[in-house]
Amino acid sequence: MKSPGGARWRAQLTGWRGGLFALLGLYALGATVFLLAGGGQPAMTSLVAMEAEVEGGDASADTGQATSVEPAAAGEAATGAAGSVSTAAAASEPPPDCNDIDPVEHNVDPGLTGVHALDFVTLEEQPAAFAGYAGCPLIVNFFASWCVPCVTEMPDFERFWNEHGTQVAVLGLAANDRLEDAIATVIDRGVTYPTGLDEGELFIDFGGLGMPTTVFVSPEGQILETHSGLLTLEDITTRAEEHFGL
Repeated sequence: MKSPGGARWRAQLTGWRGGLFALLGLYALGATVFLLAGGGQPAMTSLVAMEAEVEGGDASADTGQATSVEPAAAGEAATGAAGSVSTAAAASEPPPDCNDIDPVEHNVDPGLTGVHALDFVTLEEQPAAFAGYAGCPLIVNFFASWCVPCVTEMPDFERFWNEHGTQVAVLGLAANDRLEDAIATVIDRGVTYPTGLDEGELFIDFGGLGMPTTVFVSPEGQILETHSGLLTLEDITTRAEEHFGL
């Protein structure tokens, strides 16, 4: 026979168990509702945010790098454009007009070398210097009144000078000749390009071997060719094209 006290104890124990199971059920239900309602989203959101920050940081770094490169590229483009403009401006500058050269207005320049360091005397007996021809191609023709080939070719030099005088200077120098005879020859042959007198050893300095002698001189004053013998207009033009790029 069971005692009344044991019955009460069993009844209380059963009630506690029921309450405990009820609490556990409520906890499980609450957890389920919390998860279904997105209770785990903050952690996921934080991860997404971290990934976004990482990706955003890379994007920022990339953006910063692009920004730092683009100004440099722009600077290079600007420099290139400026260089192109400068080059175009330099290319557009007209070459000196060799017809405007007056060797009488120049003195021998000790800073120059080659032909440009030499001087001569005009047929008007004025001192002149080859330094005045610096920057221009120059053809020097040595002639003499007593030299038949010299007298023969002088009109061809005149024609060449009339056609190309703006690009190439022409100078006639009377060598081993009297001043009055040289002047008479120039007038008789209709020569209008500058002429002078070789009173020293210019003929030898220019490498002359016989009369007539024609010398082609670069704009820098260097002798490109020394030719002894008669030249026609075609010969002069061909050599000028070869040496000076006419």
